[in-house]
Amino acid sequence: MTQPVSQDLLSQLETPEDAAALSWVEKQNKRTTDRFATGERFQQMRGAILQSLDDKTNIPWGNHYRNEVYNFWQDDEHPRGIWRRTTESSYFTAAPEWETVLDVDRLNEEEGANWSYHGADLLHPDYSRALIFLSSGGDACEIREFDLVNKTFIPEGFFLPESKSSVSWLDENTLLLALDAGDDTLTTSGYPRRVYRWTRGTSPQDAPLIYAGEATDMAVSAWHDDTPGFERDVVHCSKDFYHGQTWLLTGQNTLTLIAIPEDASCGFFKDWLLVTLNSDWTIAETTWPAGALLAIDLADFQRGERNFISLFTPNSRTTLQGYSSTRDYLLLNLSQDAVEKVEVVKIDGGQRHCIKTLELPDFTNVSAGGIDDESNRYRLVSHGFLQPHSLSYGDLDDDTLSLVKQDPACFDAGEFSVTQHFALSLDGTRVPYFQVAAKALALSGDNPTLLYGYGGFEVSLTPHYLDSKGVTWLQKGGVYVVANIRGGGEYGPAWHQAALKQHRHRAWEDFTAVASDLAARKVTCDAKLAAQGGSNGGLLIGNMLTDYPELFGALVCEVPLLDMLNYPRWLAGASWIAEYGDPDIAEEREWLQRYSPFDKVSADVDYPPTLFTTGTQDDRVSPAHARRMVARMQQQGHENVWLYEETDAGHGSAPENSQTAAHQAMIEEFLWQMLTGK
Repeated sequence: MTQPVSQDLLSQLETPEDAAALSWVEKQNKRTTDRFATGERFQQMRGAILQSLDDKTNIPWGNHYRNEVYNFWQDDEHPRGIWRRTTESSYFTAAPEWETVLDVDRLNEEEGANWSYHGADLLHPDYSRALIFLSSGGDACEIREFDLVNKTFIPEGFFLPESKSSVSWLDENTLLLALDAGDDTLTTSGYPRRVYRWTRGTSPQDAPLIYAGEATDMAVSAWHDDTPGFERDVVHCSKDFYHGQTWLLTGQNTLTLIAIPEDASCGFFKDWLLVTLNSDWTIAETTWPAGALLAIDLADFQRGERNFISLFTPNSRTTLQGYSSTRDYLLLNLSQDAVEKVEVVKIDGGQRHCIKTLELPDFTNVSAGGIDDESNRYRLVSHGFLQPHSLSYGDLDDDTLSLVKQDPACFDAGEFSVTQHFALSLDGTRVPYFQVAAKALALSGDNPTLLYGYGGFEVSLTPHYLDSKGVTWLQKGGVYVVANIRGGGEYGPAWHQAALKQHRHRAWEDFTAVASDLAARKVTCDAKLAAQGGSNGGLLIGNMLTDYPELFGALVCEVPLLDMLNYPRWLAGASWIAEYGDPDIAEEREWLQRYSPFDKVSADVDYPPTLFTTGTQDDRVSPAHARRMVARMQQQGHENVWLYEETDAGHGSAPENSQTAAHQAMIEEFLWQMLTGK
């Protein structure tokens, strides 16, 4: 039997490192692992997942810096990883000759630390120095300057203690700095609100101020665009998740506003300003639709001209997911019915010209990105639910494209098929979903089925290789389903905005429509259907628990938001008010309470078995959400509710493959036990 939890402990659970809270978490973890992290099936699944993660034939994804390619790699020999490099010609071979630049495991041994590598910013154009980002678990990083020639940290180099500061090279001796020094240097969302010009050898606190945002803004940032011949410095203030302003920085402190709508975003391609619209924009006699990508000469725009050309216009099936560039071309990454493809576009004579479209059949994603600004080379990545990642390199000058690397297959895909279906939501909206199942699937209504969803922040769920899940789920007879519900970005801004704030219920209705459609098609039934989601998707799962418990046989709720009346008080919570609403405003508090699982859970309802997961080091979504939800449900007498908190993890996965494998296998074991009773 679980033990009652005091009100005092409920309050203590809000503090991630509180001693009493950690003691409670330790007991919860033991209860969960004793049940779901033991036994032969768990060990087999853990082994399969770890083998996939540690496979030395996996693609070593790289970043190109002139003739060198850098890669961060983790396996059984390097649990925290090595940052390494090779020549480009060697990278294209089957067995590149790697040179280790930074060994994170060795660094941790030398310093008695617990660092994880969170990336690097290399100094253009000779790439002899880098700023290294090291984290002890969350998003906050310690920033250190590194000598890439001698492969050592620079003792008197640029340094910032672990924080949410951000930096960008201006030149060898100068950084653009968004400083997190605590207190009034931060917004209410916990991000920097001021940008400085920081010179080598000086204190960051003494750096000259460039721009100061308001405490109520979400964040400010600045960066240097080093495109040869088109160098520029940019300052951006995010008012909230979907509104902001961007300035060009000239001289020491001169800021010139780029006067686009505050809910639009901008980028640059040589002398062109690129504008992505989030709502319709009427200029003179022309209305440009939400989701469009527009281009105009930047100098002309700053002089007041508005003679845009359209690089992409969305339709009912196709939306822009992002773009990249080579020297002369733009690579538009698009999504058509939630499957990715690429259009290669050139601006010539003030007009848009579509050079080619890159797409593959069988629900296979294709995405592309330029390698550098000095050539027309690009890399193309393809993958699907049943297709491992492949990496090809192309050159638009001679129209060549060659396969360079391929991830190993984790399972025999020939037994399975991918199909796309559409469910009818409560208001009549057609909601697409993908189903991955055995070709010989019997429509008997009793197949164990896992339904995954997200539905927020304009994030699109497109096909992704199932890796070891092919072994741990599909080959064991499971069906895997991904729901493309509103709130996501599968059909552009309107699809996202349809489930914003007081309309959040539409995401829940879309998800339950998919669940009901699976039952109507005899794929599964309520007792054999599980649902899973994380972060914003955890909020989705929380509402499935409280409002639709009869539809599911098990739920997995990962790093979730659950207490919607308190979420802005914790960590980065205030940054999501534009997505959810503000509980300090009476009208908005009313709708937030309607979809706050923590406030809706009741002792009088029978809930499906639910596993909540979180991370002690999560400095984005507080572990308080999952902790307090579990504590409240256990107080109410619900026995089949479980918590696992990874003590080393932040908002993402655990820092080592072995931890990730054990975590994922534990979730799979929970699902199999709850859906099959064994």
